[in-house]
Amino acid sequence: MCDASVLPEVGQPESRPCSSVNGCAVCGGKFGLIRHYSWRTALCSKKCVDRFRTRRERDRSWLFRTQVA
Repeated sequence: MCDASVLPEVGQPESRPCSSVNGCAVCGGKFGLIRHYSWRTALCSKKCVDRFRTRRERDRSWLFRTQVA
């Protein structure tokens, strides 16, 4: 989440908009010519798509284990 109180002042050169809006959801990197999507989540590369899917599968299996116990 992007909180205005955490961001530096607008006049300073190090201030940037939220990375979730202008960058990859996994690594925060810039988008190239091609943007990949998985579950309506913008990702910068196929490597990040694989990471996102792996993380989602791991979260799903963890959730399943807690429901069984």
